[in-house]
Amino acid sequence: MRNKNENLLQIAKDFIRESNMDVIYAFVGGSVGRGEADKYSDVDLTIYTNTNLSSNKSDVIYNGEIIQLETLHIDELPNQHMIEESPWDYRFLNEITIVKDEADKFSKIKQWATTYFGSENAKKKMVKQVSEMVKERTMYAFDYLKQHKFYSATHASMGAWAEAGFLYLFLNHNSLSTGLLIPRIQNLKVHFEEFKRVSPFSIIDDLSEVPVILSRFRKYLRKQGHSYIGLCDIHDTLCERKVQRLLNNNEDFNLLWQMYGEALWIYFETSNGLSFEQYFDNLPNELQKDLSKIGFIPLEEKKVRELCRLSDELLTLSC
Repeated sequence: MRNKNENLLQIAKDFIRESNMDVIYAFVGGSVGRGEADKYSDVDLTIYTNTNLSSNKSDVIYNGEIIQLETLHIDELPNQHMIEESPWDYRFLNEITIVKDEADKFSKIKQWATTYFGSENAKKKMVKQVSEMVKERTMYAFDYLKQHKFYSATHASMGAWAEAGFLYLFLNHNSLSTGLLIPRIQNLKVHFEEFKRVSPFSIIDDLSEVPVILSRFRKYLRKQGHSYIGLCDIHDTLCERKVQRLLNNNEDFNLLWQMYGEALWIYFETSNGLSFEQYFDNLPNELQKDLSKIGFIPLEEKKVRELCRLSDELLTLSC
């Protein structure tokens, strides 16, 4: 009997075979791509087609499983030059399983890329790329502090810390898994305790309430006319699955951190240029209270600056 990972890989292959799309290359990422699928996993499937269409994302229910589908033109298939120029942007190649590959071209690219990622040159470029992103987000955080935009400063400093954290995770633990970031950072005991102290999270009494809060957030935005794919009902199901997995593993802090990220991404996709302060003020009071439970609170200046310092500390640990 096949295990869950094999079943979901077969789902991806069957979907490609039965679709009417001209699929040239395709891969599965996420937990399935890493070979770590469990009963809560879905299929993150990316296909490259020769069809003249714009890149898009969609959610599909196929044979009882959820497929998060991204469609790209074959011109967007990574090549050696692209990977060498910007290795951080193509690190996903390290943890994918290829399910369609004409003439083994994609497999050769992946093999070359995974070898290159282990080189000193690639490491230096990744550190440089991420350091620039962290520096930019830190500058934004400090600028927001000057403008007394403490919500925006909080999110910018949290973004700086997260990007530095993902670099640490990749270079020190060879992983891209979002779910592993907090557990690996917890091994840096002093750093983690300092991060917990200044982060915008407080463990709430009933963590099973968290996916309900996100569902209400999505529902409200749909009623306002937003059409971002992450607002559809399927994402309520995906969110519930993630939360259940984390609850089963007693990962309360990790749960809040991941769901904060989910909610923040929804803001980025639906803000239409509004600052977070403007956006948040336009939400109903009850929804504001709900979102504050998962980290949508304005940190004081001292904590924002401490988050930025902790971001630099993670960069140092990655060099």
